[in-house]
Amino acid sequence: MARRTFRRASTLVLGLMLAVTVGAGSPALASPSSSLPGLHGSSLAEKRADPKWYVVQSSYKGQPEFLFEIAERFLGDGNRNLEIFELNKGRLQFDGKRVQTAEAIEPGWILVLPDDAKGDGVNIGPLPPLPEDPDASGAPSAAASESPDTDPTAAAPGAADSTSNGSPLLVILLIVGVVLILAGLVIGFLLIRRRRNAADKSAPAATPGLPYASPAPKAPKPPKTTKPRRKGKSAPGMSARTFDTAAAWTVDRALRVLVTGSEAAGRPVPPVYGVSLDDTRISLRLAVPGGDPTEPWEAVESGRVWQSSLRDLQALPARNDVVSPTPRLVTLGTTGVTRELVDLGQATGVISIEGDGSVARELVGAWVEELIRSPWADDVRVIAGDVRPHLPEMERLSSLGSIRDALTTAEGDVAEGAYALRNGGSGAGLGVLILGSPPGARDMERVQNLVNRPDAAWVVIVVGQTRQGRWRFTVHPDGRLDTGALGLNVYTGRVPAGQGN
Repeated sequence: MARRTFRRASTLVLGLMLAVTVGAGSPALASPSSSLPGLHGSSLAEKRADPKWYVVQSSYKGQPEFLFEIAERFLGDGNRNLEIFELNKGRLQFDGKRVQTAEAIEPGWILVLPDDAKGDGVNIGPLPPLPEDPDASGAPSAAASESPDTDPTAAAPGAADSTSNGSPLLVILLIVGVVLILAGLVIGFLLIRRRRNAADKSAPAATPGLPYASPAPKAPKPPKTTKPRRKGKSAPGMSARTFDTAAAWTVDRALRVLVTGSEAAGRPVPPVYGVSLDDTRISLRLAVPGGDPTEPWEAVESGRVWQSSLRDLQALPARNDVVSPTPRLVTLGTTGVTRELVDLGQATGVISIEGDGSVARELVGAWVEELIRSPWADDVRVIAGDVRPHLPEMERLSSLGSIRDALTTAEGDVAEGAYALRNGGSGAGLGVLILGSPPGARDMERVQNLVNRPDAAWVVIVVGQTRQGRWRFTVHPDGRLDTGALGLNVYTGRVPAGQGN
């Protein structure tokens, strides 16, 4: 056995020496990258015949430019800003940066626009090519100018000799050293493998009651949850995340301080579409960059985010009779110790939750509980079709067995004179419709009519894949949630206890 092992090792060593020697003497093999074409990515939008594009300016009408304003100016609807973001997501810009989020764009960036874009500043035609790498283009000139006084005819032969001949002994020593290292690794691997094979052959056969006598099979994966369920029958879609009353109270009071301060200063309440909360601070993500923030808020990221410490918020008054700017705010999940929330009412279409079906149902089940129990939800109506939340029937919650029944209930559940705005408003007249599976073509037309109402009263969430999804979330079996265009990746599992106190 030992002789065969060393014979194999010798064969491998000779093969490695031959490969290294041939590789060292072959310029083509030594520099494989020189024969490969340049890898320059291009998006689908850039491959269109005559794409439309726009160069971001430093300001427009005295204000910094942002995607919402660009979509409103060239597409007639600021809520289509996510379409522009999807066309440019990951696109390399002239300053070396890439388009990463819908909230951050820089002057001089080139944005590909949808085909129906029009207006002053919209360019039609091929996109400007990106400049070559300055380091690569400047290398020859720097080398040429390094010694201007040297006679090129006199220096060329010596340089050619030193390049072509070099030091043969040094090259040989390097090759031998590399081969010896590789040979040692190969021999060590073969010896370890031989010992393991010998140990396996000498081990006794497996007998009942002695699992250590032979390799044990892999242990089955533990169940997703080991906590006892509530008494009674469990319903599909039961949430694995408990409602955090302390965190909900903290978020609600911060929003009330925001509204109270804005009304006292005579300013409009900024449109909030997302909230980030950790143990010490809270951040508000704005759909449109706000002006000067009221106390104690601090504007960052060009006014797209307002943040404050929880200690400063506790010292300011908060009226209880103000209207919440985010009545359909729900928790997406956590990133480390930070809780991430989003206002479903900011979606301008259907919200689809794709991926693992059981995790998706647990997520919408947690959203139902949050919409019913959160202090900011006010009178938001929740209707579930083909998915049973773990809460019992109550005044603001209806659970129906089919998608069509849920659609019919939502279509007829509009209070007279009730209204709502996407950027805020009372919870009266607002609703969230949750469908446990993608609807058919006819029912999808009813869904579109519901979400396209002028009063924006309804948000529709579909568990499963649909082409009509404006916000497309993807959940994974381990609880990870990718929010797509929103740029957030979180875990939907249980939130750390006590967060938000």
